[in-house]
Amino acid sequence: MVANGDFIPVIVSAEVGTGHSRLMITLQDDAGRSLAAPAVTVQERFFDLAASTDTPVSQVDGTFRWLIPDTKAIYTSSADFARAGEWGIEVIGQEAGKPDRTARATFSVREKTDTPAIGADAPPSDTLTATDPTAIAAISTDTAPDPAFYGLSVKGAIATDKPFVLVFATPLFCTSGTCGPALDLVKQVAPDYAGRVTFIHVEPYLLQVIDGRTQPKLDALGHPQPVRAAVEWGLPTEPYVFVVDAQGKVAAKFEGMAYPDELTAALDAALP
Repeated sequence: MVANGDFIPVIVSAEVGTGHSRLMITLQDDAGRSLAAPAVTVQERFFDLAASTDTPVSQVDGTFRWLIPDTKAIYTSSADFARAGEWGIEVIGQEAGKPDRTARATFSVREKTDTPAIGADAPPSDTLTATDPTAIAAISTDTAPDPAFYGLSVKGAIATDKPFVLVFATPLFCTSGTCGPALDLVKQVAPDYAGRVTFIHVEPYLLQVIDGRTQPKLDALGHPQPVRAAVEWGLPTEPYVFVVDAQGKVAAKFEGMAYPDELTAALDAALP
């Protein structure tokens, strides 16, 4: 990584694969303090390091996003990565009244990601369903669940030949503070696609209800245990949001939060 000392790009994405892929970055100074802010815009240039360290393959603008309002932020972008291996990103930060700042970082592009690739068949997971509030509370930690998100399993949704959105998130137990917002953002978009798209929420960890309280089911080492669907979909982290088209193919995927503009664009592209 090459930086100017107080402007350091940090790759946030847990996995970046070949083809069209979404990338999340943030900015820090040399003391680890966040520099990502609405007033700071970024341009990103991508380098296939096996081909050239001087000529970028592509250039895009990063989009500023709050992970936690007024506290933690990232920039999202999408680019095409032709092959696996080491890649470079050059970030140019611009802020009114201040000189531009430029820094580089390296990251790995994988031939095969843990989560299904864009265009791959969606794993037909037999996820839990429920209809009444008590049953929903046993499979969801959302404090204000939308019953429609629990009426159909992933396997059942694939069989309907209709696009669907799959949200892996645990609002109650997520340590990053982004799982509740991730689900809430999807719930904001859902009414616009009523009758055309199915929406499914899946808790990524096994739950149990003890004395009326929902808790994660821990293993012998005290760690939460992933549900079968989280394993089948290869989640390296959570939350995660997937868009699956009417043919049962993964049309888009979003590590972390799928922001309304991103999700709307993916759904509009997936609809016939």
